[in-house]
Amino acid sequence: MFPTIQMADLQQLVHSDQIRWFDCRYDLRDPNYGRLAFEDQHVPGALYLDLANDLSEPVSSTGGRHPLPSKEKWIQTLEAHGIKNDDFVVLYDDGFPYAARAWWLFKWAGHERVVVLEGGLSSYLAFDYPMTRELETFAPSTYDADFQDDMLVDFDAVKSRSTDTLLVDSRSPDRFKGQNETIDAVAGHIPGAVNCFFEEAISPDGRLKDAEDLKELYAPLLEEASPILYCGSGVTACVNILALHSLGKNDVRLYAGSYSDWISQTNDIS
Repeated sequence: MFPTIQMADLQQLVHSDQIRWFDCRYDLRDPNYGRLAFEDQHVPGALYLDLANDLSEPVSSTGGRHPLPSKEKWIQTLEAHGIKNDDFVVLYDDGFPYAARAWWLFKWAGHERVVVLEGGLSSYLAFDYPMTRELETFAPSTYDADFQDDMLVDFDAVKSRSTDTLLVDSRSPDRFKGQNETIDAVAGHIPGAVNCFFEEAISPDGRLKDAEDLKELYAPLLEEASPILYCGSGVTACVNILALHSLGKNDVRLYAGSYSDWISQTNDIS
C-alpha cells in the first residue's frame, strides 16, 4: 500500500478501532523529549515508540549509533503493544524521520498495512480532533512476522558491493562533504557514494513533495537496480526509502548501521 496518508483521507477512520496509532516523536538533542511530549498529550489510543529503546538496539562497538533491533526484540515490541498482522497502523511524529524509521521496521517484519501521517501531529491537530493524556493498554498479541531481509544490508555487503551498485548518502551536503560534522567522530562519506539529502523530499509543511518533484529528485536512483541508502545512523535514510516506495521503487536497501557503523570498522573515508 502507499506508504503515507493525508489526514483528509484518514479522517473517516479516526474513530475506528481498526486503526492503531503510534507516536514516534523524538529529538536527538533531547532524548527524553518525545516520551514527555507523548505523556503530556497524544492522539487517543496511541502508544509510544521510542527511537532509542524500541526502534533500536543498545549501542555497541559496531552497528552505528542506532543499531536495528534484533528480529526477536522487534517482534516482542509488536506483541507487547498488541499488534496483529492485519492491523492498520498509523505512525506520526513532529515531521518524518522517526515515523519513517518505524515504518521501515514494520515493513521489514512484513507488515503491509502501515502508513506515516503526512504533516505529522500538526496535521491531526488542524482538524481539531481531541488529544489526551490517558495511557491506553492493549492485550498482548501473537505476531507472525515475515522478515524481508532483502531490504537490508550490512557493513560487509557495502564494503564488497559491485562497482555498478549505487550507494546513496542521505545526509546534508555539508556533512556528506565533511565540512560540518557535528555528530560523528570522523567527517566525510563512504567512498563511491552520491548525495541525496532526505529533506529535499519533504515540503515545508512536513509532507512528501508531489510525485513529479520526487521523480526529479530521485532521477539518478530510479533506473538503478537495488540501490543502497544510508545516513548517519539508519534513521533519516528511511525518509528517502519511504519516498522512493511512494514512486513504486521498492527494491531499495538500507545500510542500517550507516556512516556511524562504517567509521567504527574502517578508516576508508572520502
